[in-house]
Amino acid sequence: MSRRQAIIAYAATVGAVVVFIGVAGGLVAAWLVATLVAVVLALGGAALIISRADELEPPGWRDAMPCYVSVQDRDLRILDVNELFRRDLGDRVGEQCYRAYKKRETPCPGCPVLKTFEDGEVHSGEQHILMRDGTAADVVVTSAPLHNERGETEAVIEMSTNMTEVKTLRQELEQTRHNYEELFEIVPCYITVHDRDYKIIESNRLFRQDFGSDHAVHCYRAYKGRDRICPNCPVEKTFADGQVHSSEETVVTREGREAAMIVYSMPIHDEAGEITSVMEVSTNITQVKQLQRQLAMVGLAVTGMAHRIKNVLMGLEGGIFVVNTGFEDGDTETLQKGWSMVQRNVGKIAKIARDLLFCSKERLPKLEADVAPGAIAEEVVELFRARAHNDGIELELEVDHGDRGVFDPEAVHNLFANLIANAVDACRFDPDADRNHPRVRVRCTRRPTGETVIAVSDNGAGIPEEESARVFEGFFSSKGTEGTGLGLLVVQKVVDQHDGTITFESREGDGTTFTAVLRSQDAERDR
Repeated sequence: MSRRQAIIAYAATVGAVVVFIGVAGGLVAAWLVATLVAVVLALGGAALIISRADELEPPGWRDAMPCYVSVQDRDLRILDVNELFRRDLGDRVGEQCYRAYKKRETPCPGCPVLKTFEDGEVHSGEQHILMRDGTAADVVVTSAPLHNERGETEAVIEMSTNMTEVKTLRQELEQTRHNYEELFEIVPCYITVHDRDYKIIESNRLFRQDFGSDHAVHCYRAYKGRDRICPNCPVEKTFADGQVHSSEETVVTREGREAAMIVYSMPIHDEAGEITSVMEVSTNITQVKQLQRQLAMVGLAVTGMAHRIKNVLMGLEGGIFVVNTGFEDGDTETLQKGWSMVQRNVGKIAKIARDLLFCSKERLPKLEADVAPGAIAEEVVELFRARAHNDGIELELEVDHGDRGVFDPEAVHNLFANLIANAVDACRFDPDADRNHPRVRVRCTRRPTGETVIAVSDNGAGIPEEESARVFEGFFSSKGTEGTGLGLLVVQKVVDQHDGTITFESREGDGTTFTAVLRSQDAERDR
């Protein structure tokens, strides 16, 4: 009877271990379960033999168990142990269990052996014990009663399975999973996981920050604003062939800003090797693209600028020749004409130098309070009035004198100067200028929302439709060798420094209007 109960108690121990391992998870745990179940089946077969031959002495069944086995009395004194117990915990027969391998002075709280003595039932739990070498171990403990001939609980058998390695593996697994989750969250690129419907089922912190945290939304809607899958979608290709694919894409952030991305897609497989989802990793290369464009523009600028400076130098040489001729002939009129040519070309060189410095130098805005953009507009218009008059161009001005704010006055002056200069030149170089009276109109007003709106219009030749897309590219000019293309770069930089926008409308043959919107800056903002 007691042998059968011992085997049943060990089966209960295995059951508890299975539950514990189920929590631990992992391949190693599955192997342990299989091993323990095999032992239980083997011992179960032995139990049937023993139950039919009670007259036989037990064939060392305790020593066959792959766990620590001890038999204890009501004082928790150890009466017998198996060989594995002796090897790892020492021969503790005669000692009280809580003193022997727990180094306590009193019984453990929730002691399963005491519970079994109290109600005669099987109990189990997790405990910490000390091995004979002083190391700590985590064990799953099961206690079962041993009855005498009268059915009374005479002793309790306690079986403890060492789960230290499994518990350590579980902790390592949890730490590894935590590390991977943390890596997934903190990498400086966008990571998303897509199902076969192209819905985002997982995303990292940076993606949620820039594109929103809505899951189960189609990727092409989330950051492309499209209604259908993108052409040459790398995710689609990976689902089709299971390979890694890459492409360059342009996406739109939740704030409406466009960003250039280099995108890689890679498959995620299940245990059967089937592709269940695709991970997409995107790196923002917007700044790299901008640098590429800037380098390309520098190359074009150097070539174009060399030609333009050469033309100015030729104008200077011509002016010097006329001046020298005037001196030699004593002709004051010729002298004045030559000197005017020299002054005009020196002015062109000076303007090119100023604009180049303004565009290339990392200049912090020199913000000032109570700046009136309208007053600056009046000042710049007066500077151009004589020139415009000589070319037969009418200059009109409309300003809001009540518009004041925090601006960089020098930068705003440059903005007006370049827009007005471009407008005057558009009228000067209009091949059909005789068809109507050339006119440039400058407006500086304030919106109810507080922005300053600067609009400069001309009725010149206008910008051809095929060139409209290149207007805000670097060094664009419609004036041939007469233009440097720096003017609009200056305007764009001023607009950016004032958190504004620059747009234009043009119709070939009817003229062009450039509109810049500037926002008054917080004077105390750390620039």
